[in-house]
Amino acid sequence: MKLQILVATMHQNDMLIAEKMNICCGSVIANQGDCEEIITQKKDFGEIKMITTSTRGVGLNRNIALMAADADIVLFADDDMVYYDGTEQAVVDAFRQLPQADVILFGLDILKDGKITEKRRTPIRRLHVWNSMRYGTCRIAVRRSALIQKNITFHQSFGGGCPFSAGEDSLFLKSCFDKGLKVYSHTHVLGTCCKDSSSWFVGYNEKFFYDKGVLVRHLFPKIAYLIAWYFGVRFRNADFGVLKRLRLIYDGVRGGKTMTPYKRDI
Repeated sequence: MKLQILVATMHQNDMLIAEKMNICCGSVIANQGDCEEIITQKKDFGEIKMITTSTRGVGLNRNIALMAADADIVLFADDDMVYYDGTEQAVVDAFRQLPQADVILFGLDILKDGKITEKRRTPIRRLHVWNSMRYGTCRIAVRRSALIQKNITFHQSFGGGCPFSAGEDSLFLKSCFDKGLKVYSHTHVLGTCCKDSSSWFVGYNEKFFYDKGVLVRHLFPKIAYLIAWYFGVRFRNADFGVLKRLRLIYDGVRGGKTMTPYKRDI
């Protein structure tokens, strides 16, 4: 059983990112830059391929990596990951341990200022849509054949570099559930992920709540307004009150019908 790590990144000028991430298996690095180029590097453990394009948007970038993959299992990655030794074999072993699983979500350690501040651990269990929406893309490994058979890709309007600031990971998992894939969590911890900065999060501002409404509409269209109440009450660090938060989320739910981006005078 073969594994590839699919890295989404930007503005890389060389292949050193694979070493920095401690990648020890075949990988595809989708690099958004200012040119069109494909370079490969042979290693003892396999081939590292970097595909540089002038495109923008994390969903599109992940899809580029996915289209270039040829392994049995793909593990999605962000460029701020550093994998623990042995992770490649552990991921393969997890799929052998859970032969019924199409998707497996793994544990992760969160770094801030060089220190582990959060340990995201998961037991081995089957997941359902209501208890899996908080897993980021860099914790997801999938049988590639399942994605091909069900025609599952990443939404290209959500996430860094897109009109709507986040949510491509939740939409990807929702597609997996909607199309009948079996999703499990596993105890193995992949590595560390640095959260000192974000490519998209600039605070709980008006656009954050509007975009949340658009996302909710696409995740759960039949109960979007009900879920809006949850988000309106949950995020209390905004500079405005719950009524304005709810109005912005509701505006996003309505705007999501036509995929209308946030405008300050909405």
